[in-house]
Amino acid sequence: AKVSFLIDDFLRYGNPIFRMFCDLYKTESREVAAADSQTMRKTLAEGRNVALVLGGFEEATACAMGRDRVVVKERKGIIKYCLRYGYRIHPVYTFGEDETYYYAQGALEFRMWLNRFKIPAIAFFGRPCVPFLPRPQAKVFTYVGDPIECPKIENPSQADVDKWHSCYMEGLKSLFDAKKGEAGRPH
Repeated sequence: AKVSFLIDDFLRYGNPIFRMFCDLYKTESREVAAADSQTMRKTLAEGRNVALVLGGFEEATACAMGRDRVVVKERKGIIKYCLRYGYRIHPVYTFGEDETYYYAQGALEFRMWLNRFKIPAIAFFGRPCVPFLPRPQAKVFTYVGDPIECPKIENPSQADVDKWHSCYMEGLKSLFDAKKGEAGRPH
């Protein structure tokens, strides 16, 4: 089955070099597409598998060395789509992403505010000689949680969305708590 990796539309189309890499990645079984409403509706209506980072730019901005952070509290759009199309959603957590690069810190509120205007306020570097490559000593572990089977509700209410978003957040927290020791993250 084809997998659509959905990313921020500005990231997908705003940088010509990144756009070229996304286009080159496309095959019969995979693609990198924009996470806009038109693409989301088309992809889900076709019944394709979707991979999406819910936290987006905000999660990247909040990243700090040695700290596990997610930005999903207000990210409810994907839940609404899952309900409309009766999709199953899996909580996924990756430990160690915060160790792949060194991140500039400070002025977090201001940087989050800039994100609202599609300005990614992120400064990072990895290897000393090739700063865009991740640090080689970083250990990254990704875990997939139990599926959350969303019922098909053509026009979900805000209460429906809130209920299933809470289920997702509980699933993500349970996954984090169950796997943090195995991933070497006792905090």
